[in-house]
Amino acid sequence: MINPPPNPNVIKDGIVSAFKFMSKKNNVSSVFNLNSNGFWDSCWTVFLINAVVSALASYGIKANLDGDIQSGILPRLLLITIIDICLFSILVNTIFQKIGKPDAFYRFIIPFNWIQSFQAIAMLSFAVLGLIFPPSVFVFIGIGVVIWVTFSLWRVGKEEIGLTGWGATGMIFLSVIIEASLGMLSRSLSMAF
Repeated sequence: MINPPPNPNVIKDGIVSAFKFMSKKNNVSSVFNLNSNGFWDSCWTVFLINAVVSALASYGIKANLDGDIQSGILPRLLLITIIDICLFSILVNTIFQKIGKPDAFYRFIIPFNWIQSFQAIAMLSFAVLGLIFPPSVFVFIGIGVVIWVTFSLWRVGKEEIGLTGWGATGMIFLSVIIEASLGMLSRSLSMAF
């Protein structure tokens, strides 16, 4: 059964836990809630943060709000987010079943989701601050954050789950490929209609 959305304190604690893990202060089992509730909290948080990012991307930047609502950009972006979260979780679970690590699913997917949420919040903050300060400053900081997040996601697979370096890299690529494929599919379908 799907849990209801988490309260703001759970989201704050999850983001703080992601930062602690990314700062190499703790391991996964000491900072994340590694059970079904923790899984749904992380999935809801990814969805809610992506909903905010999608709303700002589709309405905050564009001038024609009525045209955007009619074209259905926001519902499409939210649907892509739901499919992405579900598909990646199902594939990760299947992969871990096949390689004989079914108990590692929560230890991988929960920190993975929280770290992605941390990245989305950081990048959204840079985008907003880029409206006030020179955007070129945040380009370099943003590149640093992307490298830090990528390394942290890799660490989840390599150090916490025990995958090979290439296996951990493959899990990151799987996430990127799913997101990119869904985005391209959505774009091609919107152009067809």
